[in-house]
Amino acid sequence: MGRSASAFEVERTLSAVAERALHHGARAGLVALVEAVLLLTEASGAALYAGGLRVAIAGLAPPAPERASSLQVLKEGRTTLVLGEPVDLADRPHLQRLVALGEALLACQAREDAARTEQLRLRQERLRARELRAHQERARSRAAHDLRTPLLVLQGYVDMMVKGMAGALTPSMQRYLERMSRASGELHARLQQLLPVEDAPAEDLRPLLRATFGPGRRGSATLELPDGPVRVRAPRPVLELLIRTLGRLLAGAGASDMVLRVEALDGAQWRVLVQARVERTPPERTRELLEKLTRRVQGQLTVCESAGWELTVLLPRLQD
Repeated sequence: MGRSASAFEVERTLSAVAERALHHGARAGLVALVEAVLLLTEASGAALYAGGLRVAIAGLAPPAPERASSLQVLKEGRTTLVLGEPVDLADRPHLQRLVALGEALLACQAREDAARTEQLRLRQERLRARELRAHQERARSRAAHDLRTPLLVLQGYVDMMVKGMAGALTPSMQRYLERMSRASGELHARLQQLLPVEDAPAEDLRPLLRATFGPGRRGSATLELPDGPVRVRAPRPVLELLIRTLGRLLAGAGASDMVLRVEALDGAQWRVLVQARVERTPPERTRELLEKLTRRVQGQLTVCESAGWELTVLLPRLQD
């Protein structure tokens, strides 16, 4: 050997290799261990084996463990350190401590590999679960929307019949329609639970209505609003655009003597009812935009022109 390693140098080397393994992983610690052996002994080369498999090498490749002399080989469990030159007997106890550290680092590497494999498996399972959940949410949302649209149409016609827009009702007809209204409201509430929860926060519709139709506004109306918040879960910019589009629709129709009423229906709905006198047919493009915005917030728009001009917007009601 070129030189002998002192006990102090070995202790310092052990600390340095352990610190590198702590910060960079067991694999980096094994490489640092073999390089440190060369610095300590000035051997031409060194290699570390685990169960016959070489895991780290530095310098010139030494002979394989089975072809090396006993003075070139140090063992600890399944770990074998082979040097390019024979090891002096006085240095073997010091180097044996390095081999023992190599045995510990190999055990750490095995645990790290097992942890990485487990993390990969868990990540793949999470991705599959997320994809399955997204698919289920899309299917559930489509089913709920497909059922909700015709249900809102039925609710709209039932509401108009209850108000007498289709003619006088007998007590039996009135009773049947009220039962239909309650049943459709319950069904609507259940369908609403199937819809995925939106990320948008709940918005109070009253400030938006006052800003567009309040006193002093160009399209002012008599507002009849509930005392409590009219909470709707929808993006605020979409709600603002919906209310402004409603104002443009009324202005385009030359509406006057307007009354805007907001009331809670049975189930999970708000009804925004506008009654007014109009001078002309509302602009078709504005009405189409209003219908599109209403559908975007999961609502429904109906216009009745048979018994005075009325516009109804049904919006999903966020329960307290």
